[in-house]
This record gives sequence, C-alpha cells and structure tokens, in this order.
Amino acid sequence: MSKFHSNVSRRDFMKALGVVGVGAGTAAAATPMFHDLDEVIASPIAGKKRSWWIKDLEIGKPTVEVDWNVLSRYDDGNCLHGVSGRLANFVGADAVNALNAEREATRMDGIRNGRSGYTLKDDALRYGASEDWGHVPMSYVLTDIPITVMGGRVPSYQDLGVPKYVGTPEENSRMMRAALRFFGASDVGFTELGSRERALVYTRHPNGKKIVFEQVDKAYERADAYVMPDKPLWIVSVAVQMSKEMFRHGTGTIRIAANTTRYRLWSIIQQCSQIFLYELGYQGIGYPIFHHGVVPAAADAILTGMAEAGRNDNYCISPEYGSVCGYYSLITDLPLAPTPPIDSGIFNFCHTCRKCAETCPIEAISFESEPSWDIPNSKIVPEQTPIWSALGKKVFHTDAPACMSIWYSLSCARCMGNCVFNTNPAAVHNIIKGIIGNTSMFNSVLWQADKLFGYGLTPEEEREDWWNLDLPVMGQDSTIGAIHGGYNT
Repeated sequence: MSKFHSNVSRRDFMKALGVVGVGAGTAAAATPMFHDLDEVIASPIAGKKRSWWIKDLEIGKPTVEVDWNVLSRYDDGNCLHGVSGRLANFVGADAVNALNAEREATRMDGIRNGRSGYTLKDDALRYGASEDWGHVPMSYVLTDIPITVMGGRVPSYQDLGVPKYVGTPEENSRMMRAALRFFGASDVGFTELGSRERALVYTRHPNGKKIVFEQVDKAYERADAYVMPDKPLWIVSVAVQMSKEMFRHGTGTIRIAANTTRYRLWSIIQQCSQIFLYELGYQGIGYPIFHHGVVPAAADAILTGMAEAGRNDNYCISPEYGSVCGYYSLITDLPLAPTPPIDSGIFNFCHTCRKCAETCPIEAISFESEPSWDIPNSKIVPEQTPIWSALGKKVFHTDAPACMSIWYSLSCARCMGNCVFNTNPAAVHNIIKGIIGNTSMFNSVLWQADKLFGYGLTPEEEREDWWNLDLPVMGQDSTIGAIHGGYNT
C-alpha cells in the first residue's frame, strides 16, 4: 500500500538531523511585523493561514529571478505544455500519430486484459471526470446580454436598483477569497496587472485569436481577437487541488482522471465567479476554452505567493498543497490588494533535489545544480530554436518537446507524483517543511530520506488498491487554510 505518513517520531527525526529545535527567534524573524490591530486587519494576508516559515517577499520579486526588462509578451502558440496538436510543429505529424497510436494501444490493452491502472472502470472514471465540460460553458467574458442560470435571469446591480458595489482593495480581496473558496477554489491570490505584468499576457491564444488591449471599458471578443480593456486590472490566481494518491500512479488513465477533474471544477468556479462579479458591477475575464486563458497561470501562482517555482518548470509547488495542484487566472477590474510572493524554501530545495529528474523516463528535466536564464535546445529537435518558453526568467528549464512526447505516449506525470512535496498531512512533514523554510543545511539529506522512507510512486501492481481506499472527497483536503467552522478544533 502507498505510505501516507512516516512512523518516525518528530523527536527521533530531529535527533537524527542533529537539530535540537527551531527557536522563537527564528520564528520571529520570519513573521511580518505589525504596529497595531488596524494594520493586522488591513493586511491582505490577514485572513490567510500560512505556516510560520513562509516569508513574504517584495511584490514582483519571487525566489526565481525575473528580468522585467527582458521579459516581453510571448506567443502562446509556441507553448507545448498541455495543448494537443502542437508537438507536430516540432517533431512532425507522423511522430505524433505514432505516439497517439501507442497511447491508444496501451489503453485498449489495459481495458481488454484488466491491467492495473488501465481497467475499464479506470477508463470510465477518466471520462466521467470530464463529462461536465459540455454542461458548464466556458466564457471569455460575460456581457450585458441577459445571463440565465437555472431558468432565471442573473440581475446586475442596475436591475436591483442599487449602487455599484464599492469596497477598499483589502475588503475586495477578502470578499473574493471567501466567494471563490465557497465556489470550490482551494486557494486564492491576487496581483495587479500593471504595465510590468502585462508582459505576461499572451500575444496570441492557442485557438489563433490575437489578444489585444483597446481603449474600452469592458473586455469583449471579436472574430479575430480577444480584447482587453486598457485600464487598471487585477489578476485573481486560483488553485484547485488534485488527488495526491491518484498522481502517485504516475501514468495511466486513472491519473488522467485526477487531472481532468480540476478543469471540470475550474469551469464551475469560473462561471460562478464571473456571475458574482457581474452582479456587483465588475467584469471577470476568464478562459475562452477550458484549459487556456490569456496569461500563464503558474506565473500568477508564483507572483501571488501561492506557490514557488520548482525544478520542473512545467508546474509550481505550493507549501500547503505540494506539487499536485492546478492553477488558473481570472482577470477583473475590481480593485484588489496584492498578496506577495513567498519564500518557503521550496525553490532553494529544488536546487539540491533531483528526484523528479531521476524519475523522468526521457530525462527532460534538468539535472543542473543552478537555474539559468538561457533556454536549452531540445534533445529530440536539437536543430530548432527553443521557442517553447519565454525569456526573462531564471529557472530550471524543462525540455518541453521531450516532456510532451512522453506525455503523449504514456499520459505521464511521474515527476509530480514522485515529488518530495507530494505528501499527505503529518506532523513530521510539518517539521521538515519548517526546516526547509529556514535552512538549506539538510536539503541533500532530506530528499534522499524521502526515497529511503518509501515515498513516491505507487508500484503498478498496487494501483488497483486505490478503489479500496477511503480518501477525502475529490482527493482534496478542504481543511487546509480553513480556520473557522470547527474544522481544526
């Protein structure tokens, strides 16, 4: 069976590391300073429960270096991650067809022969997880055209005969966090879409439409473009948990079920959020299609402090949710108080840890000890200029064409399932996170200890045990970040 937590006591673990304890001085150094209760209440992080070792950084300066002078708007049509059909631009249609055929052959073999992780009920689970995409329409933006939900028209503030909602940015952030958590978001962060951050907005959407700014009050869609209003805007970054246990399968359709479920949940969260903002008198600019918006969601998650960059730059890592979490972006004209980027030791830890790189079947993840500004050429298309990522960020660059080739053929996510931070809640893990957040002295020991204790991917012969586990609803831990309602009493 998969291991949910270690049976090593916290005393024995600390003794083995030679750590007597984390002093009050260390905790105090990592704690934001407030002068009075009004400052505490006004802080955008006041309503957000974070562990003591997570430190706030300057707005726009996460742990991964960003050269805002170099970073410019990027053509999302060159991005490979998670978009069907683009790999053919780099390896050719015949290679993609062969990979798809291999994936289908593996799937059918599993269904016909009852192979663990690929059985008929695994496949049914995968398709059931995405059934609601056709029932909850995605919309780039809601307009003044009457919107109906459950047979009734959604009113605007004007229909109700009341003034447009107005609140302080701090009040608005608290309101949006409460609303989106109720709609199904696991976590929420905020940042301004200022002149600097506009470099994050794609120049073109995967469906071919341009993304442009115009002197208009509201966003709208036309035949050739998605139009953004050239006025103050803010990004709402939204996290949606996925099942840690299902991702430990690494490959197979049961792992895909965990991934597709987040898009179904996001489609609901987006529609609810857009309607919520519409009635208040504001606009929610969302995803025109279920899996792609107008800005890179992982970048927003890092800039808003929900996560840090990791060794594999295809995803980011949250101190609370680990590596198995999806992120989305909603853009609004409702003024919001930004939440700052964080340093919880994760990006620094990834400098030493190579567990995800070791488990990659095609070695697409960097083994380098330091991140780089330069995007390396792909091992499978070495002659092509690397345009699958944007310049201007110092990260561990993943070989996207190589990664996507194995993703196509195996539906692979071994790196995420095998990540050191893909752990279930346990006291010893909180101690470890506290150590990582304050010192890098034990990083090389800790990632090796993770392997020693048997964490990581579920052996294929044990994958069917998932059907007999009593797991949280949707594989999520909704108590993370909850401080009211009796959850942690």
